[in-house]
Amino acid sequence: MPPDVLIIADDLTGALDSSVAFAGPRRSVLVARKPGAIPALLCQSPDVLAVNTASRECGADEAAKRVAAALAHLPMSEIPIIMKKIDSRLKGNIGAEMGALQATLGTRRIIAAPAIPTMGRRVTDGILSGDGIAAPIDVASRIGVSAEIPDTGSDRDMDSLVRCAGSGVLWVGARGLAFALARAAGHPEPQPFRLTPPLMIVNGSRDPITVAQAERLRALTPVVDAPDGAVPAIAETELPLVVSICDGGGDLSGEAAGARFCDGVSRLLQALRPRSLLVAGGESCNGILDRLDVRSLQVVAELRPGLPVSYAAAPWGNLQLVTKSGGFGTPSLLAEIFAEAESGDDEEDMR
Repeated sequence: MPPDVLIIADDLTGALDSSVAFAGPRRSVLVARKPGAIPALLCQSPDVLAVNTASRECGADEAAKRVAAALAHLPMSEIPIIMKKIDSRLKGNIGAEMGALQATLGTRRIIAAPAIPTMGRRVTDGILSGDGIAAPIDVASRIGVSAEIPDTGSDRDMDSLVRCAGSGVLWVGARGLAFALARAAGHPEPQPFRLTPPLMIVNGSRDPITVAQAERLRALTPVVDAPDGAVPAIAETELPLVVSICDGGGDLSGEAAGARFCDGVSRLLQALRPRSLLVAGGESCNGILDRLDVRSLQVVAELRPGLPVSYAAAPWGNLQLVTKSGGFGTPSLLAEIFAEAESGDDEEDMR
């Protein structure tokens, strides 16, 4: 049984951040971390399937190959709603990936709507602008294929666009479009969610906003610094705990420091076995899940806007995973989440 909705995303956090729009009771929303996981997930007959092609940072030719490889596993002609999730600031290999999609789908109508009205980002006369966008971006030049690019400045505009478009559309957009598609299908906003303690927070991002949020946690719980990604061996470590990457002054590349960080964090996770885990930084999250051999995720809720909650089958059991990408949120965001989780009922079922 094919899914009702397919989302093709170029990174994991994008796959989660868009598919969470459809999450809710009695709905199965699954994310394949890599295309090789698709056949097993299709056997579970999900309502929504999102696929991470991990193709944002590679070259354009390789990105097209990765998208084509993912599509080869999918019954594309049998899926009613198909969305290409793109970066909200149009980064990555969008044109190459759209070419691969077009080669598979043929002359399907393409509508590009990358606006996220709730974040103050809009499209007017084919130009994306708004909060967090340094300079206006011409959408057509980034899409790379012939597409309709309607004006979208509000959720009402997005809802009207989806309602009037009809079937057989290849949708191209970000979080704002995913939620409009979900509303059109009659799905309410994701339900509030409370994490089950004990919680471990891992910050693999060096974004100043996220770093400041992690600093606020020092007043609430131990914070283990990982200079240049080196997670120290700590005797008698207990949960709750925060681990945060920081500059160690060495000459290690960002990639090497990130790999070392993921190695150390994964060892710590397997020793401490938290019931909930929040990871800031998409590359860190991917690396940690690789080391835990987590191939897919079940998206169940949204803790805050932009903070999807998933279930992951960790080696020690079911894990509630929260993913955070990008520099967004108030300085107290992580502290608020930590306080809420640790004040929860230890007897609470993991839903």
